[in-house]
Amino acid sequence: VYKLTLMVMVLITALYTKEYHGQYELIIHNKVGGVFYVLFFSLLFSVMFRRWKPWWPVVMALGITSLLEFIQYFRFPFMVELTRMKVFAYLFGNSFSWIDFTYYIAGGVIALLVLLLLEARAKQESM
Repeated sequence: VYKLTLMVMVLITALYTKEYHGQYELIIHNKVGGVFYVLFFSLLFSVMFRRWKPWWPVVMALGITSLLEFIQYFRFPFMVELTRMKVFAYLFGNSFSWIDFTYYIAGGVIALLVLLLLEARAKQESM
């Protein structure tokens, strides 16, 4: 229940970063969302694969997010066309940046901490 609630909150926040207008708009639009996407997918994978150690979902989320970033680098024509639609641009991104990896790693560290805390809480509640 905690993970699902957190997933919904993280997804809403991640989507909001794409619509935010205000101070630091460019950083929030283009960078901070990466933290939330890695956190969301880490939580999703931890729900899907409950028996895995907490770091495996984080590694998967980081791997997929990094793969999508490299796909942006190569600008495959089908991806360029696909990301013209707003929903796919939000999901896959549309421009490559090495700096994005810093935000993905930050999201991975946060995700790992969250998953470890949730695992510790679950163990404590089961006692």
